[in-house]
Amino acid sequence: MVKLERLLNLFTVLLQATRPLTRDEIRDSLPKGAYSTDEVAFLRTFDRDKNDLRDLGVDLLLALAPNEYPPKDGYWIDREAYGVVVPVLDPEESTSLALATAIVRIDPNRPGGPVWLLDEGPDDDVDAIEMPGTDIPSSPDVRRLMEAVIERRVVGFDYRGEERTVEPHRLTFAKGRWQLTGHDRLRSAVRQFRSDRIEGEVTVSDETYDRPGVTREVEIDHAWRFGGQSAGDEAALTVRIRVDARHVAWVEGFLGGDAEIERADDGTAIVVEKVRDLAAFRSFVLTFLDGAEVIGPAAARADMVAWLEGMAGSADHCDEDGSTCRA
Repeated sequence: MVKLERLLNLFTVLLQATRPLTRDEIRDSLPKGAYSTDEVAFLRTFDRDKNDLRDLGVDLLLALAPNEYPPKDGYWIDREAYGVVVPVLDPEESTSLALATAIVRIDPNRPGGPVWLLDEGPDDDVDAIEMPGTDIPSSPDVRRLMEAVIERRVVGFDYRGEERTVEPHRLTFAKGRWQLTGHDRLRSAVRQFRSDRIEGEVTVSDETYDRPGVTREVEIDHAWRFGGQSAGDEAALTVRIRVDARHVAWVEGFLGGDAEIERADDGTAIVVEKVRDLAAFRSFVLTFLDGAEVIGPAAARADMVAWLEGMAGSADHCDEDGSTCRA
């Protein structure tokens, strides 16, 4: 995350520059700690950052910085050539955007530390503000995956009981989980992985790879059938439910045009779903209350029956008003 924030801040400083900036000017413009005070370490990191921006397609320009003697190289981004119009925010808009970036936190160890790119510099009093926020789930593995995506490094981890070696392309937070897409060398194809299903620790190797110009987008799907074809058909269970006529129109709209739904003459419908998470699918079925029935396969029906019987058994140990239940 430190590198990602530094690259974003570096991009912003160079995009807003009205003239070529020297390395020292760039370092002084960024938040404290973005670059090392050690000159050798700074030059090494700055050179890597320049190359990373260029690899990402940023047209980073080089020219002599004005009013420098002896002459020094300067860097900037031509906004017109780059096709970027930077909006001018009024104080109210700046405050709103700063608030939005501040209340969403990825790293729980760094609360209240938004990406700095709004005003003249970071607010000295920001750490003193007690601000409620939304913590996006994170972990050492997620941070390793972020680093690997940025630096184009091959990763390794166990997934579904198999050792996977992956060239990571994208890491996206969706449906309450981090989703990774990348070239899976075991399958020789692009696959999608849920970070919470990774077994053991993610390892980041020193091996780099060439990122493809076009790769698969992260697939956002219903929780029970998550992953589309990315997880492989062998991991899915084909489940059939019968839905009462009063719910058919809703379920068609909810599942979308790609859903497999067969209407019957009596107005009911058979819905066929690829299920990889029975617990999530059970929650979907329960939204219909008594208006749906799992009719197959036997494993899915048995799962639903066992859950309902368990609930009924718990109710037998509750007071009549339901206020107190005993195991």
